[in-house]
Amino acid sequence: MSVSAPAPQHLPNAPAAPARRFRRWRVATLIAVNVAIVAHLLHGWWAGETFGRVVFADAKATLESGVINPGFLLFALALLVTASFGRFFCGWACHMAALQDLCAWLLQRIGIRPRLFRSRLLGYVPLLLALYLFVWPSVERSIVVPLLARGWPSALAWFDPPPPIGGWSLQWTSTDLWAGMPELWVAIPFLLVCGFATVYFLGARGLCRYGCPYGGFLRPVEQVAPLRIVVDPDRCDHCALCTAACGMQIRVHEQTREHGAVLDADCMRTLDCIDACPHQALSLRVATPPLWREAQPAATYDLRLRDEWLIAIVALLTLLATRGLYARIPLLLAATLAVLAGFLTWQALQLARRPDWRFRRLVLRRGGRLSGIGRGAVALLLLFGLLLAQSALLRLTLWRAAQLDAQVTVGFDALAAGVDPAQRASAAAAARWYRLAQPLGDGGLALATTPEVPLRLAWLELVQGDCAAATARLARERKRLPDDAVVRDAVELAAALCGPLSPRSRP
Repeated sequence: MSVSAPAPQHLPNAPAAPARRFRRWRVATLIAVNVAIVAHLLHGWWAGETFGRVVFADAKATLESGVINPGFLLFALALLVTASFGRFFCGWACHMAALQDLCAWLLQRIGIRPRLFRSRLLGYVPLLLALYLFVWPSVERSIVVPLLARGWPSALAWFDPPPPIGGWSLQWTSTDLWAGMPELWVAIPFLLVCGFATVYFLGARGLCRYGCPYGGFLRPVEQVAPLRIVVDPDRCDHCALCTAACGMQIRVHEQTREHGAVLDADCMRTLDCIDACPHQALSLRVATPPLWREAQPAATYDLRLRDEWLIAIVALLTLLATRGLYARIPLLLAATLAVLAGFLTWQALQLARRPDWRFRRLVLRRGGRLSGIGRGAVALLLLFGLLLAQSALLRLTLWRAAQLDAQVTVGFDALAAGVDPAQRASAAAAARWYRLAQPLGDGGLALATTPEVPLRLAWLELVQGDCAAATARLARERKRLPDDAVVRDAVELAAALCGPLSPRSRP
């Protein structure tokens, strides 16, 4: 039987901290942030034009085009605040943090307190995403493309750099707040995956730790912040209630005992640990930032290094397979799926290696035999793996189709005059691969339509001289997407070459 350490004798009547004082304020702040987002969207819908989007993602557009928008200014402000005071924005003002906190609270209501998953390599995902989003476009435009143009021109086909910045300008308003955002049928799974799935499998604020590209910059910047959670050693009795209360599952009592302050870069200044301390031993004060300290908190991880590399490879392949899939899966959702795929791969390895294994309260294997729940878990893992394999196969199919499609260089004017047999052969080869990338109902392997596929197929059919197939395909696309300008232009092009769509082909 374990006995908790007694309170120091000199603090028998130490006043207790107000229960959940900071938590109530933080919850109110996060609710206000989401209410403001809804009000902003409603005003944009009602007025037609409103203040520009205040989202970090738009900072990428500023760095690519020179157009300074509210999102860029907010990101710059968040970096400045984080460098001065710590990650208060992440803890108190991020709408995705509110989603994760809500999911964690709901899981706790049904008796589930997710355990933090600790990985070395997956922890670098946010930083790599941040470099890709905010640094790579400028490096690609200013360094990579000029070097390739001089030494390896054929490799330029693999790159699509942004155009040079012609100057800097301000853009404060927007007429379409939803531009570039996912459709509803993608947004709902996005919220479920980035909310419940990350919290349940990776622990509280799992998305912040392993999937948020903005945290990739905010996390290292936090290490220069002088405002930190510090301890009064005369008041602390090492009860570890602060650690139990920390939403980021930081070992607060250990770090304050060894360093006098919380130095962990994942500390988001929620101040729950201060609320939890019964002796008011913790406070928010100026202290030496971690960057200027020799001693750092010791890190502990759940995986062996060889397993780290395996799940990192799985995560990378998943990201490549799912990002932009069907022109609908956004980067953040793809990155989250990638990290979850890595985690589930590790769970599958443990399930295969160990005679006894459980996840949370679920006994998956006992005495070398799978339980009923374990068999169900294996079936779900196999289904998830098959879906990822199908996505990877589809991306490879589209890549091969695009390679062959690039060999079709005939222009529209040459179609009426006659196409070279070699070009027809290349068009037929590319069309075979594009047909394989169609949905299952059309004889392909995809689960949905990739927008580019029907239009490329129609063009390749025109190159082959098959006007009937091309016009019929375009008629179906026009019926499916009656307001799409690209489809409308394709229909007009086919009509100029083959004549108007027949009555039977018209939508």
